[in-house]
Amino acid sequence: MAERRVKFLFVGLIFFICSLLLMYSQSMLTVSKIVEKNIQAAGGKENLAKVKNYSFKNGFTTYYMSTKGMMKQTEGKEPIITEVILVGNSKVKRNRFNNVTEFTGLEKSTFQCLAQLRCSLFTLATFKDKLKFTGLKNFGPKKYYMLTTHMDGLEVEFYLDSEEFTLRRMVLNGFDPSQGKYEVNHDFGPYQDIDGAKIPSSWFNSQIGTTRGSSFAISDVKINQPLGENFFTKLDVNVGKVKIQKGALSGNVVEFRFRRGRLQIATNWTDEFIKKAGFQAGDKLILQIGGMDLEIDFYASQPPRGTIKPGAKYVIPNFRGENYFIILGKEENEQLSEKLESLLPIRIKRK
Repeated sequence: MAERRVKFLFVGLIFFICSLLLMYSQSMLTVSKIVEKNIQAAGGKENLAKVKNYSFKNGFTTYYMSTKGMMKQTEGKEPIITEVILVGNSKVKRNRFNNVTEFTGLEKSTFQCLAQLRCSLFTLATFKDKLKFTGLKNFGPKKYYMLTTHMDGLEVEFYLDSEEFTLRRMVLNGFDPSQGKYEVNHDFGPYQDIDGAKIPSSWFNSQIGTTRGSSFAISDVKINQPLGENFFTKLDVNVGKVKIQKGALSGNVVEFRFRRGRLQIATNWTDEFIKKAGFQAGDKLILQIGGMDLEIDFYASQPPRGTIKPGAKYVIPNFRGENYFIILGKEENEQLSEKLESLLPIRIKRK
């Protein structure tokens, strides 16, 4: 009995000593040491210093980063570029279908935070002087070093793997008077080696108040491309040209796909052009495309239930963007399949 008690006390003493050693080792860790280990986990200073710029893709979105701190994000499939976002230290600008706007508030801060992280190849190198180390945090069986910083209305939390020192999670917290609490999580997937530098192979983005998040794969990584001198300041898009007349509108195809028995054609027409041409909901139009003249309906919003029947042809807003779609049936798809291409001229006129 005494022997068992001694053994129990011995095990307890060992556990106590290990706990003290862990607490001591944590107390010896500083922000500088953690960031140093984080950079080493990403490939080391020498390898990262060789990178002047790099890019990666997710679907039709391409992200370009300069290690000087500038990021450019483009949307589209060459030669079409429908949207460009430029992120700098002072401004975040967007050109979508030749409509230039500037981000403000938490949206601006979020883009700048993401740019700072990506431009340093997903390390905390550029945040180092503004970070605060807040200790170990548990997520399930894993332990993470938590560091925090503030950035123009955002409270930013970084979580690094306590064994590998790679960044695994970033949380952006803020408050917007128009939408209330703002919280966006970025969870980073397994890291991949690209010419000695290690970056995530994916990330998962989720926002509080939404039903589900989105997964983004990182593919087609390219390092040190011969980008033009003004590449990170040019905001140009390539969506063709629009000609406006009273009751008529000319433009170009920017994308097309066959989906659920219908042909969807994305145009370079926006609300501004539609209004200047004077189109009204319910107008009967003639679509001129690929040598064909087709009678179609115009809808300024979601069509009422029951109005869209098999074979219906119509123009409708893109509810996820600023441009308009042309929707055609299977018969038109078969007739146009060999003629459709990017920037194909199109025209609509009031019947």
